[in-house]
Amino acid sequence: MPNEVLEIDKVSEKTLSDYELERGKPMPSIAHAILQSNLVFELNLNYRQLFRILSELNVLLSQKKYVPDIAIYPTFDFDFTSDAINSTDTPLATIEILSPKQDLTELFEKKDFFFRNDVKSCWIVIPYMKAIAVYSEPTKYKFFTENDTLIDEKLEISLAMNSIFK
Repeated sequence: MPNEVLEIDKVSEKTLSDYELERGKPMPSIAHAILQSNLVFELNLNYRQLFRILSELNVLLSQKKYVPDIAIYPTFDFDFTSDAINSTDTPLATIEILSPKQDLTELFEKKDFFFRNDVKSCWIVIPYMKAIAVYSEPTKYKFFTENDTLIDEKLEISLAMNSIFK
């Protein structure tokens, strides 16, 4: 991999990039990108007949917009001739991946917001620990690490963690 990709960002932490301003969240990393694509792949591979797995979707609920890394919806047909920028439908679940410059508190606040808006489960992915916390309620979660099988009881999803952290 070229060295310039791994070069440390010299911009002050207080200066937000265009991405951060537009999306309302920190710039993702290589680990973030790998985990997001692995999760979308594994979820689609195993559950495409039940769910629509959408990444980086603007979700507008209660007059507030969040962009979860991944949103899980019930399967639906889509008319590609009538696209939209925002979804006002509540996802079944959201998945957030901790970015290197992100505070875990931000993800907890997003999780709480989504639960207040009737999401059934929220996953918080912690790359450095190779772990995922699956919340079934705002304060109730199960913690899965790299050799476990992740189980989301609310959505009846089961995924091998070693395929996500590969």
